Amino acid sequence: MQNTIRFCFAALSLSAAVGAQAARPLEFTVGTEYYNETYREYEGSERMMQQTGNLWSLTGGVKYRFNDRHAAKVEGRYSRGKSDYIGSVIDVDGNAYSYGSATLNGAPRRAYDIRALYEYTHPINDRFSVTAGAGLGHRVLRDLSSRADATDYDRKNQTTYAQINAGVNIALPANFEVSPRIAYNHALRGRQYSYHPGREATEMKQSGGRGVEIEVPVSKKFANESKISIAPFYRGWKVKKSDMAIVYLPQGVYGATEPKNYTHEAGVKVQYSF
Repeated sequence: MQNTIRFCFAALSLSAAVGAQAARPLEFTVGTEYYNETYREYEGSERMMQQTGNLWSLTGGVKYRFNDRHAAKVEGRYSRGKSDYIGSVIDVDGNAYSYGSATLNGAPRRAYDIRALYEYTHPINDRFSVTAGAGLGHRVLRDLSSRADATDYDRKNQTTYAQINAGVNIALPANFEVSPRIAYNHALRGRQYSYHPGREATEMKQSGGRGVEIEVPVSKKFANESKISIAPFYRGWKVKKSDMAIVYLPQGVYGATEPKNYTHEAGVKVQYSF
């Protein structure tokens, strides 16, 4: 999180020097999104667990345009919903039972994502331009299973990542615009925390991950330069198995790992920029 904030201020300071003579309009964006999330963990090729649920999000951002080509922006998202869990019972000796032996419905789930990005726009003609960008982000996922079952445990994943992205802006008649965009995310630092009742939290390093984002916003511009947009989107992550953490229990000392996992999110967002 601190790296993301430092990057944002550095981008603003550097670009301010470059674009000192340019107009500097601020653009604010607020919105909401609704999506379906599927999260799966695997041990080898065998599925160990799955969570599925629907989440609502509030989104916001601010963009600072230094000139027609250079900009810096900060954007964030807060999501909440409930998920249904199906998995495998694992006893204290590490024995795993068949997939489907454990279930839990209606567990609260939360997600946070904030990032700071530099954006470059290259106009091709009056109706077509291409964009490219890069920056840093911080993502947090929280499972609050203990709120659905007091004997269960909560989990939290934190990932700091770098992003590169590219897109096109295509002007259409009647002040409409379509702006397909794709982004690649690469995990720089990842931590997985498990909070079991009655004992200290277990921390596991899980830094090997990568993700992709695809969206196709369709926007309507108004005379005051504001615009409203609607966009179907997909976000996905693939994360490698974590390093082993040592867990001390009354029964003895054990090693714990977080399995490799895949996250798929598909939904639609609506945003208003002004």
